[in-house]
Amino acid sequence: MAGKWQLRDREAERALFSSRLFVASVVCLILFIVLLINLFNLQVIQHEYFSSRADGNRLHSQYVAPSRGLIYDSSGALLADNQPIFNLTVVREQVPDLDAALTLVGELIDLSMEDLTNFKTRSERNRVPFASVPLRYVLTEEEKARIAVNGHLLSGFSIESQFVRHYPFGKLNAHSLGYVAEINQSELDDFDEARRESYGGSNHIGKTGIERTYEELLHGQVGYEIVEKNNRGQVMRRLDRTDPVAGADLTLFLQNQLQATASRALGGKRGAVVAIEPSTGGILAMISEPGFDPNLFVTGIGRAEYAQLVTDEINTPLFDRSTNPYPPASTVKPFIGLGGLALGVIDKDFTIDDPGYFHLPGVSYRWNDYTMRTAIGGGHGLTDLRKAIYQSCDTFFYDLGNRMGIEKIHDFMSLFGFGRSLALDIPYARTGVLPSRDWKSQARSEPWYPGDTINSSIGQGYMWATPLQLATATAILANRGGVVAPRMLKAIDGVIYSPSTEESVSPLKIGEDHLSYVEDAMTMVVHRPFSDVFRDYGTAFEAIAMTDPEMEYKIAGKSGSAQVVGIAQEILQSSDIDTSDLNKDHALFIAYGPAQHPTIDPQIAVAVFVENGEHGSSVAGPIAKAVIDEYLLDILSIDFASIDDSLAEELSQR
Repeated sequence: MAGKWQLRDREAERALFSSRLFVASVVCLILFIVLLINLFNLQVIQHEYFSSRADGNRLHSQYVAPSRGLIYDSSGALLADNQPIFNLTVVREQVPDLDAALTLVGELIDLSMEDLTNFKTRSERNRVPFASVPLRYVLTEEEKARIAVNGHLLSGFSIESQFVRHYPFGKLNAHSLGYVAEINQSELDDFDEARRESYGGSNHIGKTGIERTYEELLHGQVGYEIVEKNNRGQVMRRLDRTDPVAGADLTLFLQNQLQATASRALGGKRGAVVAIEPSTGGILAMISEPGFDPNLFVTGIGRAEYAQLVTDEINTPLFDRSTNPYPPASTVKPFIGLGGLALGVIDKDFTIDDPGYFHLPGVSYRWNDYTMRTAIGGGHGLTDLRKAIYQSCDTFFYDLGNRMGIEKIHDFMSLFGFGRSLALDIPYARTGVLPSRDWKSQARSEPWYPGDTINSSIGQGYMWATPLQLATATAILANRGGVVAPRMLKAIDGVIYSPSTEESVSPLKIGEDHLSYVEDAMTMVVHRPFSDVFRDYGTAFEAIAMTDPEMEYKIAGKSGSAQVVGIAQEILQSSDIDTSDLNKDHALFIAYGPAQHPTIDPQIAVAVFVENGEHGSSVAGPIAKAVIDEYLLDILSIDFASIDDSLAEELSQR
């Protein structure tokens, strides 16, 4: 009974509780101290590390692409500008399952295999973490809406605006301006680190034409910014920014209206027109037809569209006819004739009696004059250099070429830019071929034959020249031997560009009387009318001067018809020749104006090439006149007699 009623030992219980409380308190204190130590470690000792990691999840450094410089023609017309588009971009680090996300996007908008391939290439090229990479360019309003509605399912995807190149006049300036397109892997591999950095945020680069030549000026300098993004990769705030520097705006000598006139005058024919201002070397027009729409390349041309351009073997729209060479044919005759005078091989009184063909001494082969291919036949009779130019007498130049020899022809013609390119800012222009003994030995491993000289004397055989070279040489003639290197660029950000002294070329030392003689002969090509004397009229009179009897100025010109296929010696008449379109002669015409004007120096030099056009005078000649008319008629409307001499001189040089 005593154990049942035993009293509780409250002192012992109190002591036990106190000991347990003490142990628990010590444990809690230790844990609290550990917590404080950890908090101190995280918030003080490792503050910078974890702060950087936190910022890294929301703060991102990204490139800011510069605005590409604009391109204007000499009158201020905008030839290349920048227009906004909306693109679907991806931050790969913020996409949990990229393949699944791309599949979903493909169900919402049109996403081709080309888009996916290009996206992969861009992703590999872009080495900056958390950078947005374009997946699809140029979203429509409907596509933007579909992406926006499903945005909660597309973490890391966003719609971003971008300014891209736009060419308002499309095909008209495609070859002269060129175009921009996406940077490819080959180009990227050629970049050094500095250039890679400068193209951060930029996907495009100049590929051809002026866009490529002046890429460094047009591109500008890249900028940077710090942005805050949410967990879906969308930019919430911009915290800091170093602004990019926009590319320089370029003004060209090119005149868009003159380009349009040249294109209309070609009338859909395959060919090229190049026009140069002799006093400055400024290229006023340079077109190649047919052209292509350069806007197709800016955001990536489709395979089908590209295949259509490259498989058109007849029109070859991507081929620039203005800077690629062809046989110049009889357009070289004024230069060879001038060389004969300047080098003392002949004088102005020298004549031949042309029977319509030429024989080398001791050689039975006969080089026929073009008249032997006509129904009338026969030659030009008694012919001096002036008549040989305005009637385009082949036989005279066969004889002259034989007297000069190929080395003299080569050395003199090179002064006018044949066989080389004098252009300052058209590095892609071909140099053509100005043949010589050394050239043939190196290029063909063959000796030079006298017959090669005969062919070269009328711009056939091995001699090739581009329309740009023909316009350059014509400008030198118009400039009385003054050589001003052709160029496209007129001003940078409104400041007139002046070539350095290293880029200038010394004037040719040719007698003024010889230059005037050749100019007179070239003027007769266009303006010498029909007469009772057999074949004593200009070859282009009927096609040019006779169609406009009230011409306000004179043109100095020369036609040419370059053979595309060889003609057997026994075939004399053109009716016996295969005249399928692709076998017809190329038609050429060079000209400058105004010629022999009392107060105004020549203002424009033109070269026209019409592929398979057949007749230089009747086909290419009127095209040259249309271009010269467009440029000159406003200048000729100035009343020079009513203004003082200094102002007249200034206006005449515009």
